Amino acid sequence: MDKIKPMKNIFLLLLLGLSIGLNAQDDCIPIPNGNFQEWSGNDDPVNWLTTNMGDKYGTPNVGYDMRNVFKTPGKIGNGVRIKNASVLELLKKEKPQEFARLPASIKEQLRKISFSGSLFTCQGNCESATLSENEVFMRKNMFFPLEKAPGALCGYYKANLKEGDKLWIFPYLAIENDMPAGGVMPGETASVITKSVSEWTPFRIPLRLFPDRTPVKALIQMQMVGSGFPVTPPYGMSAIELAQRFPSTDGSEVFIDELCFCGEADVIDEDDPILDGINMGGGVSTGGDAGNDQNNDSDSSEKIYMATTGSDANTGTKQSPFATIHKAITVAQGKRLQGKRVTIVVGDGMYRQEANINGTGGSGLPPLRIEAENKHQAIFIGSEPISENPNWQNQVESLYMSTTANLHPDQKPVFNPNNYSNPMETMVPALVVNGTQLKHQQGGDLRNTANAYMYTPQQFFVNPGSSNLSNAAIEVSVRENAIAFTNGGNVTVHGLRLKGYPQASIPQLTAQQLPGLEGVQAEECLFE
Repeated sequence: MDKIKPMKNIFLLLLLGLSIGLNAQDDCIPIPNGNFQEWSGNDDPVNWLTTNMGDKYGTPNVGYDMRNVFKTPGKIGNGVRIKNASVLELLKKEKPQEFARLPASIKEQLRKISFSGSLFTCQGNCESATLSENEVFMRKNMFFPLEKAPGALCGYYKANLKEGDKLWIFPYLAIENDMPAGGVMPGETASVITKSVSEWTPFRIPLRLFPDRTPVKALIQMQMVGSGFPVTPPYGMSAIELAQRFPSTDGSEVFIDELCFCGEADVIDEDDPILDGINMGGGVSTGGDAGNDQNNDSDSSEKIYMATTGSDANTGTKQSPFATIHKAITVAQGKRLQGKRVTIVVGDGMYRQEANINGTGGSGLPPLRIEAENKHQAIFIGSEPISENPNWQNQVESLYMSTTANLHPDQKPVFNPNNYSNPMETMVPALVVNGTQLKHQQGGDLRNTANAYMYTPQQFFVNPGSSNLSNAAIEVSVRENAIAFTNGGNVTVHGLRLKGYPQASIPQLTAQQLPGLEGVQAEECLFE
């Protein structure tokens, strides 16, 4: 018995040590499976959506299996490993004939562009959520409830980063209607991991809360990004769009464990100038009621109107609206430079036009809001009727193949092998048949999928449903965007409907890639 007592004491000490390790963060606010102890039958972490692709991972139509998120030994128990998968090896395995025809210079470019790993919080059936409509996916699955408002996101990491790659961690805090309640503020560098370390290293990402907003839920995204991604990313959803532009390198990897919210909430003072460069969504006035006939007389805000019946020679009031979004934004930018918030109200109707704006002043400018007068009734169209003969060949019932991939001399996007290599970031031409925009499908069998198509650099494969392509009205995208800003600062687009713009090659990524918009934040827009 005397020998058993020391053994029992040692066992109790071990249990005590383990207990201390599991609760090392005294003020930890739990995140669902933030310690990555639970894994599903297909080896994905429970309560997280991964970028693992293929039949096993809930994206059965991509035509191949690709994995870049793995279970790994963690700081305590299990952890998660995010490792960029090789696009070059994928092409070699899945498309050997095309791979063999690639010149050595293209292969070298592909070696430097990986299938970048990404991980999102996701509650419920994440695989089904991936294949559901974007609004359902975003609103019902990505958020998880908060016990109380946090002051930081804490955890541990190890990293083996190549050629300037980084891991970007994006915690988003929201109120009940999904509008932002706070998060990582502009100028903060802690949300971007840049250093390779071989031992588990703690990190702490400070979070701040907007005045008069108490977060009740949160979401977290972790994404591998390339060297061009800034170490001080912009606030909010515009950073997600920015991350898509910087694919990371083949083989870079990061290990994460023991995620939790921590610390006491830090509320921003309402007079803090940091709020000037942040869009706070529906809880902040950006120019008053869109139904007011006159420009707001306030010294700090104005309205500009545009309509299908307008003219760019007009003055931009509701009685004398502009005709183009380019004119409206140009005038709005002048007012912003004078220190005024501006709202552009877009009347009902169809607009086949675009605005590419290289802004001046950037984050120092007051907010610009571009909103539909009636939600989804202002429709921007990025396509035009095809002008090249596709010589449609009817392969089998309801399945057509073109003999060319260029259906219009101005077709967008222009094929670039660097952009086509990563399916998570690839945009393809939109195809509209008899007024219906078809959904792009990344691989798989089209025969049983109506109103869908696949694009390759050589041809289109189309299942137009009940339509006959030989006499159908067909349009293809010829404009990259309806609204594109560079250095625009705080620009929000609300309630527009966008149709016929280049699409995400994987349809589930439409909400991230915002076809028809660039350099702006989108609220309640409808992307077809």
